[in-house]
Amino acid sequence: MPISPELKQRITSAAVLFVVVIALTLWSLETFAAMCMAGGCVLLKEWYGLVKQRGRGWMLLGVIYIVSAIAALIYLRYENISILLAVFLVVWTGDIAAYFVGKRFGRHKIAPRISPGKSWEGLAGSVVASAAMAAFLSGVAPLPHAILGVVFAILGLGGDLFESALKRRAGVKDSGQLIPGHGGLFDRVDALLPCAIFAGVALYIRLHMQ
Repeated sequence: MPISPELKQRITSAAVLFVVVIALTLWSLETFAAMCMAGGCVLLKEWYGLVKQRGRGWMLLGVIYIVSAIAALIYLRYENISILLAVFLVVWTGDIAAYFVGKRFGRHKIAPRISPGKSWEGLAGSVVASAAMAAFLSGVAPLPHAILGVVFAILGLGGDLFESALKRRAGVKDSGQLIPGHGGLFDRVDALLPCAIFAGVALYIRLHMQ
């Protein structure tokens, strides 16, 4: 697949974000928490732009969803940084695989009226890549091997389709214009949010309720 200027911009933005996120995550719990809270404010602003015509209930849903994901991320960083980094890598690997496999082989659309770009082929690529990354990382983080990759690929797709449905209803292509080549921050982390909540709840249950 030839590299278009748009793809180059997308790759460059993703690389910069990767460096910034990993650096702030490794630096300290405080810097990571500050990054998450700043990102949460941006996400709430973008969510409001998507649902402002749909009533207070939708705004409340966004607050619960976004705050839960931010809290889960900070909890993961507090309890076990290796698990947090593994969550990042598994989700990002699935995202990348879904994008490139879908672009190259995508023929059968999952929900064309909601998100025309999402294909079953892309999902298959995401499942395989996420499972492989989770299995690889299980040697350095207490992960349930490839199963986590499959769960994250499905949750990530759900988060992506959920945001796509909101954008479709709001009549916009992106949630914002913050990140060149990607759109808004919500466009970049739509797959991460449900995975973070799942991982945070799973870790809490494992540590405190067994």
